Amino acid sequence: MFDSDEFISIFLSEANEIVEGLENDLVLLEDNKSDEDLLNKIFRSAHTLKSSAGTVGFTTMSELNHVAENLLEKVRSGKLDVTPQMITVLLEFLDTVKLMLQNIVDGKSETEGVTNIDSLKAKIKAIADGNDVSTAAAAPKASPEPKKEEPKKEQPKATEAKPEEKKEDTKTESSAASGGENSFHIEMGFKATIFDNGIDPLMFLNDLRAIGTISNLKIECNSLPTILNLEDPYVCYTQFSLDFETNASEEQVQNIFLFVIDDNDINIINTKAEIKDDEEENKETEAKEEAPAKEEAKEDTAAKAEEKPAETSAAANKPAAAPKAGTKVQAPSTVRVDTRKLDSLMNLIGELVIAQSRIMQLTQSLDIDNGLKEAVSSMDRTSRQIQEEVMNIRMMPIGPIFNQFHRYVRDLNLELNKEVKLVLKGETTEIDKNMLEQLSDPLKHMIRNSMDHGIEKTKEERIARGKPEYGTITMSAAHQEGHVVIEVADDGNGLNKEKILSKAIEKGLLSKDGKYSDVEIYRTIFYPGVSTADKITDISGRGVGMDVVRANVEKMKGKIEIKSVEGKGSTFIVKLPLTLAIIEGITFALGKQIYIMPLISIIEQIKVKNEQVKPFEGKGEMIKIRDEYLPLIRLHKVFEIETQVDNIDDGIVVVVEAGYRKCAIFVDELLDQQQVVIKSLDSAFSKHAGIAGGTILGDGRIALIIDIQGLVNMSLQGKINNGVK
Repeated sequence: MFDSDEFISIFLSEANEIVEGLENDLVLLEDNKSDEDLLNKIFRSAHTLKSSAGTVGFTTMSELNHVAENLLEKVRSGKLDVTPQMITVLLEFLDTVKLMLQNIVDGKSETEGVTNIDSLKAKIKAIADGNDVSTAAAAPKASPEPKKEEPKKEQPKATEAKPEEKKEDTKTESSAASGGENSFHIEMGFKATIFDNGIDPLMFLNDLRAIGTISNLKIECNSLPTILNLEDPYVCYTQFSLDFETNASEEQVQNIFLFVIDDNDINIINTKAEIKDDEEENKETEAKEEAPAKEEAKEDTAAKAEEKPAETSAAANKPAAAPKAGTKVQAPSTVRVDTRKLDSLMNLIGELVIAQSRIMQLTQSLDIDNGLKEAVSSMDRTSRQIQEEVMNIRMMPIGPIFNQFHRYVRDLNLELNKEVKLVLKGETTEIDKNMLEQLSDPLKHMIRNSMDHGIEKTKEERIARGKPEYGTITMSAAHQEGHVVIEVADDGNGLNKEKILSKAIEKGLLSKDGKYSDVEIYRTIFYPGVSTADKITDISGRGVGMDVVRANVEKMKGKIEIKSVEGKGSTFIVKLPLTLAIIEGITFALGKQIYIMPLISIIEQIKVKNEQVKPFEGKGEMIKIRDEYLPLIRLHKVFEIETQVDNIDDGIVVVVEAGYRKCAIFVDELLDQQQVVIKSLDSAFSKHAGIAGGTILGDGRIALIIDIQGLVNMSLQGKINNGVK
């Protein structure tokens, strides 16, 4: 194993991506068994994972991947058909690889706590051989001392298997040596950074030897620097050229290089095809040279004139086959960057934009040369463009998060004995990477709710309603008005309004005598303990899942709504900001201070009269707005700020919403709407209720950002009384 942690880090990053992709692709393969492109993609990914693990030194993982790769090769060659049992075992293989990867992350041995490796290998081999999986899985358990087996003792198993492999290799090589069906000249030039991807160029020579015979192997040393100039030991200078004979097809030879041919210099030339072209050309030339000598000079000249185009045609046909083998597709160039570096860069760009805004304000207030003003204006535009580009770097497509739920839906189908299909839309929609990582849990709970409560229990029930026998859950994402809107919709039962209302009244969330809209009733399912399940199961029924959804969405400064038609289905709608680093806000004055209120939380701002304000049982004040009473928060009293605007008639009231609870916030005046970069506060301020963060305005002043959720919670808990006794 390499001593450098850098190689391990690169391997872990790429391996996790490969495993996530494989998991999704295997589930898709179950429904698309004849998709050759998908199958080839799965095979390439498994091969890459095997090679990378072996190169970095994780031999057990590499050997396990090798067994899975052999199974996939049989499927790819048409010897086996894809079955649900095969997919289940391969998914178990990926789960095991995940455990091994996590062990590596935790600094443990790759096999620590992983007890199913032998049984898993037996299952995979049984499927590959067409045998019964249950019998194969039981075999390792009959072993006398499975737990006492040390890692070194695993080597004899590999040694026992090698004679058979060597026999096959010898057979292949001997047949190739006696004259394979195909001959190739192969040139391999690898990019300097190939070691960073965990790839050893020598493995391609081993793969070639496994299917044929190598001859005239040459190492090209033209690009190799002198020993004194070898500064970086991790730079690859490897270049090979060789002749290769094999009974394998040209496509099989090309497949060995499938995952490196795009960004390395790999040229594969079918030399037998070239010889054949040359022989045909020679035969054509000889036939023309045997023309009767009795032809007159004029006819001879005409014959020669015809000979040239023929030669030209043959010459043109000759190179046409070569580019076919050596043709490469250019892959996009990418680089991996630690997200902490992006966060740091984002902070610096924010500082730059703030400083630039300050310069802009100064130049506008001073009598200076117009040329200088134009230069400052141009610099301002450039700095904001840089900010937008850095924001774009942080943006990631939502597809990888969506795709991971194919496996989740499949597992729930087996557990609930249902048939539900997952449909994805808008996978290319982008959102900030930091938010992307927080989406998994709420989406999982919404899908689980739809699978368990939404979709009908039986196919017969669906058919009786005129629906397809299989249920459908649709996950979609789109950009709307500067936000990301994510929807999770099912075509099932819809929400049972009466049952939810009864449960909400039981929990004290709604009054028995109250009149509530459908939206108000549906919202109660997001509170702890509200569940319409008849019994508690491992999947749902405890009334905590949707509470987790609400908490996570609010943590991301978002909103969630529900639309439902009984008997038709339900839709959960999540509205999120594009990023948590920048918010759109309204600046407002409070005494001599400037504050910012997130625009997403604001419903309206209005002028009110004193007579609309009423005291409420000594716990504060309520304000009547269009026949609705809302808690009133006099913000200057909460923050203990002196202000000249104490009378409700002189200021302005902003109606806000957080967690489906509304309240009215009284401020001096509203100033402007602008985008601001959120800055975290020092620990001395972090515990101050009602403050979410801070920012620096264009004129250099510091403005605090209001935490609407915190203020609403304080109001509901009776902690804000506005001085009312």
